[in-house]
Amino acid sequence: MQEFKIRLSLRYKLLLLLTILPVTSLALFLLMATDLFRKDKVAYVFDSSATFSRSLATQMRMDIEATYASLKLITERWDAASNQFSPVARELFDKSPKIHALILQRKAPAGQFVTLGQLIKDKPFAQKFVESPLVLNGLRDQALLNSISVSDSGFNPGTIKMGLRLGKKTDAEQLVVLALYQADDLVNAFDASGLYGTMVLTRSGSLSIGSNEDSASELPTIKEILKTKASEGTAESHFQDGRTYLVSYAAVGLGDLIVVSKIAKERALKAVQVLLFKSLLFFGALIALTLVISVYSSEQLTSALSELFVAAGKIAQGNFNVHVPPRSNDEVGGLTISFNHMAKEVSRLMQETAEKARMQNELATVKTVQETLFPPAESKFGPLRIRGHFEPASECGGDWWSYSFINNKVYLWIGDATGHGAPAALITSAARSAAAVIESMPDITPGRALSILNRAIHQTSKGQIMMTFFVACIDPEQSTFTYSCASHDPPYLMRRTGQRLSKKDLLPLNDINGPRLGDKPGFVYQDVEIKFSPGDMVFFYTDGILDIENPKGEKWGERAFLKTLIDSANKSVDANAKVDHLREVADQFRAGAHLIDDVTMVMCEYEMAQEAAA
Repeated sequence: MQEFKIRLSLRYKLLLLLTILPVTSLALFLLMATDLFRKDKVAYVFDSSATFSRSLATQMRMDIEATYASLKLITERWDAASNQFSPVARELFDKSPKIHALILQRKAPAGQFVTLGQLIKDKPFAQKFVESPLVLNGLRDQALLNSISVSDSGFNPGTIKMGLRLGKKTDAEQLVVLALYQADDLVNAFDASGLYGTMVLTRSGSLSIGSNEDSASELPTIKEILKTKASEGTAESHFQDGRTYLVSYAAVGLGDLIVVSKIAKERALKAVQVLLFKSLLFFGALIALTLVISVYSSEQLTSALSELFVAAGKIAQGNFNVHVPPRSNDEVGGLTISFNHMAKEVSRLMQETAEKARMQNELATVKTVQETLFPPAESKFGPLRIRGHFEPASECGGDWWSYSFINNKVYLWIGDATGHGAPAALITSAARSAAAVIESMPDITPGRALSILNRAIHQTSKGQIMMTFFVACIDPEQSTFTYSCASHDPPYLMRRTGQRLSKKDLLPLNDINGPRLGDKPGFVYQDVEIKFSPGDMVFFYTDGILDIENPKGEKWGERAFLKTLIDSANKSVDANAKVDHLREVADQFRAGAHLIDDVTMVMCEYEMAQEAAA
């Protein structure tokens, strides 16, 4: 073992690592978290302020519509003949507690507006309203322009002045209603806006409800925001006072009135500043704690590694044929050199032990399961000759086939569990156990057998692993072939006609089909009965034979499989030779490549009388 000299102690390396890495990580995290929280907070403020503006706009529209309905009801009772309001109109006005004053004006031919009539309640501010020509003229001009005008009255707390244009803007004789009404709920809603500064504007930017002093520097910026003509929206804008505001707006839906809410961005993000301050305090405390822990941990760790280094140097006298290049000139580098002398042997022993244990376990499972599941590959029952072949894709297979002779009838079973390996083998074992019980039942039919198997498989796998299956019952005395299928690949019936078979002579037995076993536990499978005469053959198989691949990854496929099946039936005399020919062709294509899935094939041949006797 070569001499090793420590240049930079691992203790100092760890101290630097444990200090710099947490500081850098925490700083990046703090930056990202603060930025994310700021963006999320802005989005939240936009959403809440938009909801607030929309709610105020809805409330204002409902309040105006209710007042408008009352005003319309009164003005419709203007008596043109007497040129005054009718007694009904006066009574409606008196019974309307919110309406304090109402003036009906009409445009004269000369262009000026004349008052047709007015209704005033005995209140000083109502009298002051009707005696303010500048107020009335401005209110009327806005109503003529936008069909409706609403603004703070300035005459009494909680009152709002309203102007309504009756008829179209182009009418020769235009009627205008000017009113002063009580809107405490609406005014209180604006006053109780809390964090948000609210106002009502027109599309042109004139102020309807709000403080002239507060909005003087804001109106130019808000006018730019409202140029989009959208019914509602949000924006982040720099006002003339040098501050950035988060603005939301929503159209009232009457005239060109718009409710605008705003809040200073610095005020909205005050929580971010608090979070940042607290995070910095926590950050400083965490760094201090990290330094203390780093000093303590580096001392403890390097001491342990130094002892391990000495111990590893002693063990390194053995011949463990491995080599790990040292990556650093510290204790870990020395430990790497020492470890090279023992790692190969430890690795080899561990691999051998694990491989041996795995092989022993799997071979024991294969021996227990596979040897007990399958019958002899070749058998003969009177005129019926059966030849089967099974080859698993791994130590454990998920295919199973069998046969039995009960009451002069031959039963053939073939199934394919989902996947392969130990889980699939356990399911085939359960199927074999259930089949053994079913065979003891009198006059069992293939459909009845599948129904019982279905419940057994479902109880065993709880629907996690399913199984395709095909059960056939051959009665040589009655010359019948009865079968039932659970989503299994249909066997092929080949009838002997005295001539060479072709693809059209392959008849798939797929007249009936049910779900896989274990899928629907209560399903009742049906039977199909066909004629089965001497000379006929049936070939059973699982889909693994179609998935055979060569070393290039090319599949054998259904076309090559069917061609080989026909060739085997034409060239060979008995069932054994037919199956052997199929195996040989498949093995030649496979060329030693691993199987993708288990392969099972069974040939059942109903021999002629002379062949059976021979």
